Amino acid sequence: MGTQPSLRARILPRFPAQVLAGTGITITKNGGTYTFAAQAYANIPITALQSIPSDRLLGRDTSGTGAVEILTAGGGLGFNGAGSLELTANHRIRGVPAALLIGATPSVQDTLIPYSCTITRVTIISDATSGNPTITLQKGNFSAWPTGLVDITGGVNPVLVAGKYQNSTLAGWTTGINAGDIIRFSSTTGAPITRLNITLELLPL
Repeated sequence: MGTQPSLRARILPRFPAQVLAGTGITITKNGGTYTFAAQAYANIPITALQSIPSDRLLGRDTSGTGAVEILTAGGGLGFNGAGSLELTANHRIRGVPAALLIGATPSVQDTLIPYSCTITRVTIISDATSGNPTITLQKGNFSAWPTGLVDITGGVNPVLVAGKYQNSTLAGWTTGINAGDIIRFSSTTGAPITRLNITLELLPL
Protein backbone atom coordinates (compact mmCIF):
# COMPACT_ATOMS: atom_id res chain seq x y z
CA MET A 1 0.00 0.00 0.00
CA GLY A 2 1.52 3.27 -1.12
CA THR A 3 2.17 6.20 1.15
CA GLN A 4 0.42 9.49 0.26
CA PRO A 5 2.47 12.67 0.63
CA SER A 6 1.48 14.89 3.51
CA LEU A 7 -0.97 17.77 3.01
CA ARG A 8 1.90 20.16 3.66
CA ALA A 9 4.05 18.55 1.00
CA ARG A 10 1.24 18.59 -1.57
CA ILE A 11 -0.16 22.12 -1.05
CA LEU A 12 2.36 24.52 0.40
CA PRO A 13 4.90 24.41 -2.44
CA ARG A 14 2.15 25.59 -4.79
CA PHE A 15 1.66 28.95 -3.02
CA PRO A 16 3.34 32.03 -4.50
CA ALA A 17 5.28 34.36 -2.20
CA GLN A 18 2.09 36.20 -1.19
CA VAL A 19 -1.58 35.79 -2.09
CA LEU A 20 -4.80 37.56 -1.03
CA ALA A 21 -7.52 35.07 -0.18
CA GLY A 22 -11.15 35.86 -0.95
CA THR A 23 -11.79 36.56 2.74
CA GLY A 24 -9.21 39.33 2.99
CA ILE A 25 -6.49 37.13 4.51
CA THR A 26 -2.93 37.62 3.26
CA ILE A 27 -0.82 34.45 3.07
CA THR A 28 2.90 35.28 2.99
CA LYS A 29 5.60 32.72 2.28
CA ASN A 30 9.09 33.10 3.73
CA GLY A 31 11.13 30.03 2.98
CA GLY A 32 9.16 27.15 4.38
CA THR A 33 7.09 29.36 6.69
CA TYR A 34 3.62 30.65 5.79
CA THR A 35 2.12 33.56 7.70
CA PHE A 36 -1.63 34.29 7.67
CA ALA A 37 -2.66 37.89 8.45
CA ALA A 38 -5.79 40.00 8.13
CA GLN A 39 -5.61 42.47 5.28
CA ALA A 40 -6.58 46.17 5.46
CA TYR A 41 -10.23 46.96 4.69
CA ALA A 42 -9.22 48.76 1.50
CA ASN A 43 -7.78 45.56 0.07
CA ILE A 44 -10.69 43.25 0.85
CA PRO A 45 -12.64 42.32 -2.28
CA ILE A 46 -16.27 43.51 -2.43
CA THR A 47 -17.28 39.91 -3.06
CA ALA A 48 -15.96 38.99 0.38
CA LEU A 49 -18.43 41.28 2.18
CA GLN A 50 -21.56 39.90 3.76
CA SER A 51 -24.87 40.41 1.99
CA ILE A 52 -26.68 43.67 2.80
CA PRO A 53 -30.30 44.73 2.17
CA SER A 54 -31.14 46.65 -0.98
CA ASP A 55 -31.02 50.46 -0.99
CA ARG A 56 -28.44 50.69 1.79
CA LEU A 57 -25.00 52.25 2.23
CA LEU A 58 -21.96 51.00 4.16
CA GLY A 59 -20.25 53.50 6.43
CA ARG A 60 -20.33 54.97 9.92
CA ASP A 61 -22.87 57.37 11.39
CA THR A 62 -21.63 57.17 14.99
CA SER A 63 -18.44 58.51 16.52
CA GLY A 64 -15.44 56.37 17.25
CA THR A 65 -14.33 53.19 15.55
CA GLY A 66 -15.82 49.78 15.08
CA ALA A 67 -17.63 47.65 12.60
CA VAL A 68 -18.99 49.18 9.41
CA GLU A 69 -22.65 50.17 9.77
CA ILE A 70 -25.49 49.64 7.30
CA LEU A 71 -27.01 53.07 6.62
CA THR A 72 -30.15 54.27 4.87
CA ALA A 73 -30.58 57.33 2.65
CA GLY A 74 -32.88 60.13 3.80
CA GLY A 75 -33.37 63.86 3.95
CA GLY A 76 -34.48 64.03 0.33
CA LEU A 77 -31.83 61.62 -1.01
CA GLY A 78 -32.83 58.29 -2.45
CA PHE A 79 -31.55 55.46 -4.64
CA ASN A 80 -32.46 55.81 -8.31
CA GLY A 81 -32.28 52.12 -9.22
CA ALA A 82 -29.30 52.74 -11.52
CA GLY A 83 -26.50 52.47 -8.98
CA SER A 84 -26.42 56.01 -7.61
CA LEU A 85 -28.10 58.49 -5.30
CA GLU A 86 -30.15 61.52 -6.27
CA LEU A 87 -32.73 63.87 -4.80
CA THR A 88 -36.16 62.28 -4.64
CA ALA A 89 -38.76 63.57 -7.10
CA ASN A 90 -40.56 65.45 -4.32
CA HIS A 91 -37.38 67.44 -3.61
CA ARG A 92 -36.57 68.03 -7.29
CA ILE A 93 -39.96 69.44 -8.31
CA ARG A 94 -39.86 73.15 -9.21
CA GLY A 95 -42.92 75.36 -9.49
CA VAL A 96 -43.09 78.00 -12.23
CA PRO A 97 -45.87 80.53 -11.56
CA ALA A 98 -47.58 82.89 -13.98
CA ALA A 99 -50.25 85.51 -13.32
CA LEU A 100 -52.60 86.63 -16.08
CA LEU A 101 -54.65 89.80 -15.60
CA ILE A 102 -57.55 89.51 -18.00
CA GLY A 103 -59.87 92.36 -18.76
CA ALA A 104 -61.29 93.68 -22.00
CA THR A 105 -58.36 92.29 -24.01
CA PRO A 106 -56.60 88.89 -23.98
CA SER A 107 -53.66 88.46 -21.61
CA VAL A 108 -50.25 86.93 -22.37
CA GLN A 109 -47.21 86.07 -20.25
CA ASP A 110 -43.96 84.50 -21.44
CA THR A 111 -41.58 82.61 -19.14
CA LEU A 112 -38.17 81.15 -20.04
CA ILE A 113 -37.29 77.76 -18.53
CA PRO A 114 -33.49 77.59 -17.99
CA TYR A 115 -33.19 73.81 -17.53
CA SER A 116 -34.41 70.66 -19.25
CA CYS A 117 -37.39 69.17 -17.44
CA THR A 118 -40.75 67.45 -17.64
CA ILE A 119 -44.08 69.03 -16.80
CA THR A 120 -45.73 66.89 -14.12
CA ARG A 121 -48.77 68.97 -13.15
CA VAL A 122 -50.63 72.12 -14.16
CA THR A 123 -52.77 74.08 -11.69
CA ILE A 124 -54.91 77.14 -12.50
CA ILE A 125 -56.83 79.19 -9.93
CA SER A 126 -59.02 82.16 -10.82
CA ASP A 127 -60.41 85.02 -8.74
CA ALA A 128 -64.02 84.04 -9.50
CA THR A 129 -65.91 80.76 -9.45
CA SER A 130 -67.73 81.44 -12.72
CA GLY A 131 -66.50 82.49 -16.12
CA ASN A 132 -64.88 80.35 -18.79
CA PRO A 133 -61.92 81.97 -20.54
CA THR A 134 -60.00 80.08 -23.23
CA ILE A 135 -56.59 79.29 -21.77
CA THR A 136 -53.68 78.22 -23.98
CA LEU A 137 -50.14 77.07 -23.25
CA GLN A 138 -47.50 77.12 -25.98
CA LYS A 139 -43.75 76.71 -26.13
CA GLY A 140 -41.00 77.90 -28.40
CA ASN A 141 -37.21 77.95 -28.47
CA PHE A 142 -35.35 81.11 -27.49
CA SER A 143 -33.25 81.09 -30.68
CA ALA A 144 -36.37 81.23 -32.86
CA TRP A 145 -38.39 83.57 -30.65
CA PRO A 146 -40.97 85.01 -31.23
CA THR A 147 -41.78 82.59 -34.05
CA GLY A 148 -42.17 78.82 -33.91
CA LEU A 149 -44.64 78.62 -31.02
CA VAL A 150 -46.45 75.29 -30.76
CA ASP A 151 -49.36 74.22 -28.58
CA ILE A 152 -48.41 71.83 -25.75
CA THR A 153 -51.91 70.81 -24.62
CA GLY A 154 -52.60 68.44 -27.48
CA GLY A 155 -55.44 70.69 -28.58
CA VAL A 156 -57.34 70.18 -25.30
CA ASN A 157 -57.24 73.57 -23.58
CA PRO A 158 -57.61 73.76 -19.80
CA VAL A 159 -61.22 74.32 -18.77
CA LEU A 160 -62.03 75.88 -15.41
CA VAL A 161 -64.56 74.18 -13.17
CA ALA A 162 -65.77 76.34 -10.27
CA GLY A 163 -62.89 78.70 -10.99
CA LYS A 164 -60.07 76.15 -10.88
CA TYR A 165 -58.27 73.49 -12.93
CA GLN A 166 -55.66 70.87 -12.10
CA ASN A 167 -54.17 68.17 -14.33
CA SER A 168 -51.42 65.70 -13.42
CA THR A 169 -52.30 63.08 -16.05
CA LEU A 170 -51.53 65.39 -18.98
CA ALA A 171 -52.70 62.84 -21.56
CA GLY A 172 -51.88 64.12 -25.04
CA TRP A 173 -49.74 66.97 -23.71
CA THR A 174 -46.19 67.66 -24.84
CA THR A 175 -44.55 67.56 -21.41
CA GLY A 176 -40.87 67.66 -22.39
CA ILE A 177 -39.15 71.03 -22.01
CA ASN A 178 -35.63 71.76 -23.26
CA ALA A 179 -33.33 74.22 -21.53
CA GLY A 180 -34.01 77.63 -23.05
CA ASP A 181 -37.58 76.92 -24.10
CA ILE A 182 -40.11 79.68 -23.50
CA ILE A 183 -43.61 78.90 -22.24
CA ARG A 184 -46.36 81.27 -23.32
CA PHE A 185 -49.49 81.43 -21.15
CA SER A 186 -52.44 83.24 -22.69
CA SER A 187 -56.11 83.68 -21.98
CA THR A 188 -59.15 85.28 -23.56
CA THR A 189 -61.59 87.30 -21.48
CA GLY A 190 -63.97 85.39 -19.25
CA ALA A 191 -65.92 87.76 -17.03
CA PRO A 192 -66.31 87.94 -14.10
CA ILE A 193 -62.78 86.49 -13.91
CA THR A 194 -60.10 89.17 -13.91
CA ARG A 195 -57.06 87.20 -12.73
CA LEU A 196 -55.64 83.73 -13.37
CA ASN A 197 -52.82 82.21 -11.33
CA ILE A 198 -51.13 79.38 -13.24
CA THR A 199 -48.46 77.06 -11.81
CA LEU A 200 -46.43 74.55 -13.82
CA GLU A 201 -44.75 71.86 -11.72
CA LEU A 202 -41.51 70.80 -13.42
CA LEU A 203 -39.25 67.83 -12.73
CA PRO A 204 -35.65 68.63 -13.79
CA LEU A 205 -33.87 65.95 -15.81
